[in-house]
Parts: sequence; structure tokens; C-alpha cells
Amino acid sequence: MGALILSLMLSFGAVAQAPDDAAGDEAAAAAEQQADIKAGGDACIDENVKADLFAKRRMRTTRDRLFQQTNRHELTVQGGYYVSDLFDGTWTAGGAYTYHMTEDLAVEASGSYTRISSSGGPELERTFLVLMNKPRRQLGFDANLVWVPAHAKMRLGGGISHLDLYVTAGGGVVDSVLSSDLAANAGLGLKFFMGRAYAIRVDVRDHFFREQLLAEKEFVNDLTATLGFSLYLPMGE
Repeated sequence: MGALILSLMLSFGAVAQAPDDAAGDEAAAAAEQQADIKAGGDACIDENVKADLFAKRRMRTTRDRLFQQTNRHELTVQGGYYVSDLFDGTWTAGGAYTYHMTEDLAVEASGSYTRISSSGGPELERTFLVLMNKPRRQLGFDANLVWVPAHAKMRLGGGISHLDLYVTAGGGVVDSVLSSDLAANAGLGLKFFMGRAYAIRVDVRDHFFREQLLAEKEFVNDLTATLGFSLYLPMGE
């Protein structure tokens, strides 16, 4: 009988001690997990979640441009409106060749054609024959340096369009019946890229030169606003 009682007492002690051992094991496992987190920093992060976070981080950083311009040749045809300082506004048309030394810097040679006319002073025309009573042609030739301070992108409809904002300045000549003089110009523009070899350009330029008006030579600021289409060579980048 005593042996039975002793056996029961030992069994009860083992059962009473088991929950404490289980709690101790859980605490040890939790401590080990905390140590792993402190050591690795992201031990409990799912690998798929981690990959998604890294992809979003890469999207926020600067990436290679989709449209490369470095060492490429740009041929442009353009036309628009010419605002004369002394005569009537009229149309203008021309073209340009641009060599892109880097993504941000290029040199450009351009030419333009327009016809100047005056409808506001017929009496002056009859007396002094400034334009010989008819529109007169005017040619312009410029050599410019082009700098791109900003590359950007915007959403149009369902797609992303890449564009450049650029500024330009240079010099050249204006040839007409009223001027055969040196000219300076400066302006800015936007270029919207299409595919890998095409772009749409919007340019605004201010042309500063001298025109002969009767016995006086006047400095004028003539403005042009043009829309152009560019082809890049080589087409395959």
C-alpha cells in the first residue's frame, strides 16, 4: 500500500512540472527568434514581400533613359508663326541639324525662310517704298548650343511619355532687303519622344538683330513659335 501511494505521488509531481517545462521551452524559442531578428534585421519578412519592396525602391531611383541621344544625329523639319517687331506677323518654315554630344549637351545648325510684309502703313509704303509694295523674303541661319536641364516623363492617356526641356542660345545672320547683319538668338523648347527614333519638338525663339528702316537702323526682337518633327540617326540607337 505504501509503495502505491509513493508511486502516485511521483506521477503527480511529474504532471505538475510539465506545464512549467513547456512554458520554459516557449520562452526560449521566443528569445531565440528575437535574437535572429536583431542579427538579420528582416528574418521574419517573407521573401516575396522583400522582393516587392526592393523593386519599388529601385523604381524611385534614377534609371537609364529609354530614349538615348548621345552620339546621335537629329534631323528636324519645322514650321510656325513669325512675329515681326516692325512688320506684320506671318508664317515661317525651316529645318535643323543637331548633333548630340551627350544626353544633356548638343550643337545645332538651323535655317529658316519667311516673307515680311506691311499692311498697316500703305501711305508710308507709297512714299518711301520700304518693301517695294510687296512681301519680301527673309532668310535666317543660326548656329546654337543646346542644353537640357531637365529630363521628365508624363502620363498621356494610358501610357507614359518621355520628354526633355531644353534651352538654347547662339548666333547667325539674317538676310533680307532690310537686313544683312549678324543676329543673336535665344529660346527654349520641349521635345516629346516617340518610339526609338522620332520626336515632336515645340520651340520658341527670340531673334535679336538690326533692320534698316528708312534712314535709321533699328534693333528688333522678332519671335518665332514653331512645331517640328525630328528623326534620329542611327534609328536603332
